[in-house]
Amino acid sequence: MNRDVVSQVVGFLTAIMLFLGTINIKFEWFNEESISAFGIVLSAGIMLAVTLYTIYKNHFGFTDKAKKQKAFLEKEKLK
Repeated sequence: MNRDVVSQVVGFLTAIMLFLGTINIKFEWFNEESISAFGIVLSAGIMLAVTLYTIYKNHFGFTDKAKKQKAFLEKEKLK
């Protein structure tokens, strides 16, 4: 899924770049290299967000449901 989202965003930005080029609007910083670099940053950002959410969910689950589940697992000596 991550790769699909990044491909869609990079493709969209490339299409914008090509469209702007056809109407003779050019930005020095808005080129294929900057779009590729943004795709890498976006991919890394998505992976970081997923990792941080997973860590939070696994280690800092402070909801009542998580507390009850932890107490049950400790009671059953499963944790």
